[in-house]
Amino acid sequence: MPQWRQGLTKSLHQTRSMPESRYFQLATVDGSGTPFCRTVVFRGMTDENQLVVISDTRTEKYSQLEQNAQAQVCWYFSKSREQYRFSCLATLITASQDVDLVKQHWNKLSDAGKKQFLWGEPGTPRNDGTALQIEGDFDVVPPHFCVILLAIESVDYLNLRGNPQSREWHQKDANGNWVSQSLIP
Repeated sequence: MPQWRQGLTKSLHQTRSMPESRYFQLATVDGSGTPFCRTVVFRGMTDENQLVVISDTRTEKYSQLEQNAQAQVCWYFSKSREQYRFSCLATLITASQDVDLVKQHWNKLSDAGKKQFLWGEPGTPRNDGTALQIEGDFDVVPPHFCVILLAIESVDYLNLRGNPQSREWHQKDANGNWVSQSLIP
């Protein structure tokens, strides 16, 4: 297990009682190079060091990653005062590509979580204040539900505790092994 992943595992464990520790910021760019940043929910990590999130194929996030798979993640843990910045390559997985993986993540969602995928198309106008209507069945994975795997290419870790603070850079060498370098914060 890479050194940065051991640290991330420890950070997640130390902050497990803090719901906000499950959220990180994901940055993408659109076709013209305009950056977009949003908060997403951490859904786990694969054995291949990929962060897992879920999404809707009808969102800007999905279309931006479809055009340009490069993304940045920034994850801050306020309790431990640690920041992880990941440079990633995204893989978008729909049910037509891996039905078992997509079903697995759909089935982990609460009914309230599933509702968000059954309200209609994200980003379209909502003209009145009436309750959003559910269109679909909780037991059936909607075709627009997807899993995003963010393969970590490099990690910039910053620990703001102490004086001086500590910073580390982690990346793969030519053989695919993770190497680390301490940096001036």
